[in-house]
Amino acid sequence: MKRITEKNSKKKKSKKNIRLIIVGIFAILILALFAIRILPTIRSIEITIENSENEEARITKEQVLELAGIKVGDKLYKELRSQIETRIEANPYIETAKISRNLSGKVAITVTQRKPEYLINYAGEYIYIDKEGYVLEINPENNGTPVLIGLTTDFSELSIGNSKIRLGQSDLEKLDNINNILGALRSNGIENMITSIDLSDKKNYILTLGNDGKEIYLGDGTDINAKALYIKKILEAEAGNSGTIYLNR
Repeated sequence: MKRITEKNSKKKKSKKNIRLIIVGIFAILILALFAIRILPTIRSIEITIENSENEEARITKEQVLELAGIKVGDKLYKELRSQIETRIEANPYIETAKISRNLSGKVAITVTQRKPEYLINYAGEYIYIDKEGYVLEINPENNGTPVLIGLTTDFSELSIGNSKIRLGQSDLEKLDNINNILGALRSNGIENMITSIDLSDKKNYILTLGNDGKEIYLGDGTDINAKALYIKKILEAEAGNSGTIYLNR
């Protein structure tokens, strides 16, 4: 008889605990709904787009606002900042998005824009990519940056929308070398002369200076600072003459 009484007592306690939990959940939901009703609303939205020096804007404040999915009059804290930032950063041209907000209802959005650094010939048009290998857009116009040749990334099903598309790992490794090479050439005033770069063989990158009719067989990019100085001297000495410079030996 004692055991039956103990079992009944435990069942009653268990049922009581379940009721308390259910009541607690309902109380939390009611408080959450009440809190949402009294949350401050957005009174103003300030958008800042940070561009590289002399770089034209590739995105507009209106586009950023549309990506953010918020507007004046919305509840200020109805979403986490990270959720809104993720939506904005879905645009290929946006590298980072940072949001700040305060109880006065002011929201500030700051985005950093990616810069097209290279081109890839694709179906009669050009794929614009940045220095990190992110695909930014497909455009019929050559923007004057170097055309990359010999990449292995498959673009056959390329569809650019609000999503991040990047070069394959093998091409990214080559691109990292090219970034270092162009950095050294830039400091010697040569970078803007390059019209195309052949990355087919990572042991021998080939630079084409189309306007000068010259090709440079660069090797794997080692000793690039010394090679950049040598290239500068050769170009100055052979100005107006076409030809090939071999630095891959």
